[in-house]
Amino acid sequence: MVLFLFVVMMLDLNAAPAREGFIQYLPVGATIAAVIVIEMALVVGSNYFSSDQYQLSSRAAEYSNTKELGSVLYTFYVYPFEIASVILLVAIIAAISLTLRRREGTKSQNPSQQVRVSRDDRVRLVRMAAEKK
Repeated sequence: MVLFLFVVMMLDLNAAPAREGFIQYLPVGATIAAVIVIEMALVVGSNYFSSDQYQLSSRAAEYSNTKELGSVLYTFYVYPFEIASVILLVAIIAAISLTLRRREGTKSQNPSQQVRVSRDDRVRLVRMAAEKK
């Protein structure tokens, strides 16, 4: 999912030219979609879920899949897990920095100007006469 997000962030597509040839490729796309639906129906069909294929083991009531997964992930696979997280972090930072562009007409803040502001630039004291009822 993260890699898909990177691809979407990196692409800066204009959708109008991509839609021009939609009608001419529609029959090919519909045929491929029908083949995929038929294949999925065959895989998920009633013959696939017969009771003699799987040997389910019974567990105690207090058994937790999440606890078992966490235990395995943070003991046996801790280094690959940490390496993958660092690689994904670097990839996220790289994708953001590559797609960050200066665009005209966008509003942004300048922190150095915000720090240099004095009280007199922002606050105006007004003396008004008190109203009597």
